[in-house]
Amino acid sequence: MIDVAQRAFFGRNGYLHLPGWIEPEMGNAFAAWTAEIEAWPDTPGRWMRYYEKSAGDAGRMPARIENFLPYHGGIDGFFSGKRLNQLFESILGEPVVVFKDKINLKGPGGAGFTAHQDGPAYVGFGVDFFVTAMVPIDPFTPENGCLEMAREAVIRDDLPQNPDGTIRDDIAATFDWIPVLAHPGDLIVFDSRVPHRSGPNRSSGRRRSFYVTYNRLSAGDRRAAYYQRKRELFPPECERQPGVDYARLGAQFNLANPFE
Repeated sequence: MIDVAQRAFFGRNGYLHLPGWIEPEMGNAFAAWTAEIEAWPDTPGRWMRYYEKSAGDAGRMPARIENFLPYHGGIDGFFSGKRLNQLFESILGEPVVVFKDKINLKGPGGAGFTAHQDGPAYVGFGVDFFVTAMVPIDPFTPENGCLEMAREAVIRDDLPQNPDGTIRDDIAATFDWIPVLAHPGDLIVFDSRVPHRSGPNRSSGRRRSFYVTYNRLSAGDRRAAYYQRKRELFPPECERQPGVDYARLGAQFNLANPFE
């Protein structure tokens, strides 16, 4: 599924950008499926929608939807399908199992994501390494806050962090940050160790993208445990209890995010 040069690049950098990897028909389906999921109402106990403050006095806007795979057969079929699993097996040397899923919506004026590694957000579930498949629905540009990867910065699991789990500014300033200018139909694969970030969306359009995170099958299926704990500590708004400080309680599940 990948050649020797791509395998070596992933080993040095912790990510791969695979332009045009998704067939055009599937790419068109993803655009329609995204609109379907965005229209789903907030429903306790099912998918999980999160919000962020809009710029100025515009209130709030939807920023992320999680845990949608059990409720959408088409998308689940792609992310659990043979072709994508063969790709991960060719990279990792063994099959994988889904750990979590999300769509970042990043509307106009949406905030960026501070430099971070994903690993610290997933501690406590008995797995020490993850890999994520990212599928862009809209083109990634510098204006709309595209993903940026730190080149050749896969050093260790826990780079020096700020108290909130993000990478310290003095450490982040030493990295060579590469914008990933992706398009619909591309696939981006990255691991839980590579530092990454994104800027705010200064464009007039959205920058939507799917992220489905996997762990090695040999580490077990931890998806149910992850979402059970997230619902307890950082639930979607429709499941929250008045007076609970979810920002403090669920800080691990909101690492580097602008969500409320």
